[in-house]
Amino acid sequence: MNRFSGRTRYSALALLLLLVLLVSACGAEATATPGTAGGTGSTTATDTPAASAGGAATDTPAAPGGSTTDTPAAGGSAPSTGGGATPVSDWRPGSKANSVPAPSKLVAGGTLTVASDAGYPPQEYIGADGKAVGLDIDIADEIASRMGLKLNVINFKFDDIIPALRAGQFDTVVSAMTITDERKKVVDFIPYFDAGQAVLVKKGNPKGIKALEDLSGKTAVAEQGTIEQTTLEDLNKKLKADGKPEVTILIYPSDTDAVDQLRVGRADATLHDSPVAAYYAKLNPDFEVAIPNFDSAPEGIATAQDNKAMHDAINAAMEAMKSDGTLDKIKAKWGVQ
Repeated sequence: MNRFSGRTRYSALALLLLLVLLVSACGAEATATPGTAGGTGSTTATDTPAASAGGAATDTPAAPGGSTTDTPAAGGSAPSTGGGATPVSDWRPGSKANSVPAPSKLVAGGTLTVASDAGYPPQEYIGADGKAVGLDIDIADEIASRMGLKLNVINFKFDDIIPALRAGQFDTVVSAMTITDERKKVVDFIPYFDAGQAVLVKKGNPKGIKALEDLSGKTAVAEQGTIEQTTLEDLNKKLKADGKPEVTILIYPSDTDAVDQLRVGRADATLHDSPVAAYYAKLNPDFEVAIPNFDSAPEGIATAQDNKAMHDAINAAMEAMKSDGTLDKIKAKWGVQ
């Protein structure tokens, strides 16, 4: 075989391969899954936020009838939580739709824009589909439904969430926020849930932590800007006054970052809201709750002080949810009392 006839054979093989590829491409068109004729689908758009001052996320509203969950801004968190909670109630949003007049002042027309630091299961976290889920998200969903609005959840760094609310970036904050005197000076609250704090440790409690004072000389972690950070700082003041070794306090921008320090052995304990600590212990057999549910305090939905109409509308929705049993059903869904 000379060099020319060899090239001719290779060219024929190449042509045959090209024809096979063309035939395959013609049969490989994507087939869309049709929606229900005449129905309104729930469209969820997941945006990639642009980072801005304070860790803000730039969102694009979803199509009517749907919800938008932004991916975390800088410093945000998208935790992996395993299977999540098992629903144990028949709650579904929508049965009381349009029962509360929506305020006219909204960040985006027809939408309730809610900020939540979605790294705090079971109250708020990012699910496998990239959408925010949890107790607080269901509460926000029900409030939006009763106002006849879409829900847009923006995942936002907790330490910056109040300044951003006051700057008008959101309509409200639903993010396991403990009501404190300091916070009441700058935002208004609608109380909806009582939660204590708890201390999470490695299984077997190897450091024998049974009271807060047992953290003396040890390393403990909390999320930045939380009541748990304040608890550790106050504890150190007491330990110092008593002449005892202080706690080495590690502060992280997200709760999931904080609990990772316990997992890898950089910390002896982490502090969380009590439902969160119990949830982590349930998901991870290497953890246990050493000090359960101390210093119980109300958590609240926050609104800007110059937006009384929003505060009143959310308060009306929450009062109705309490009286008709909806709030209890949502709590039962997430195993929270």
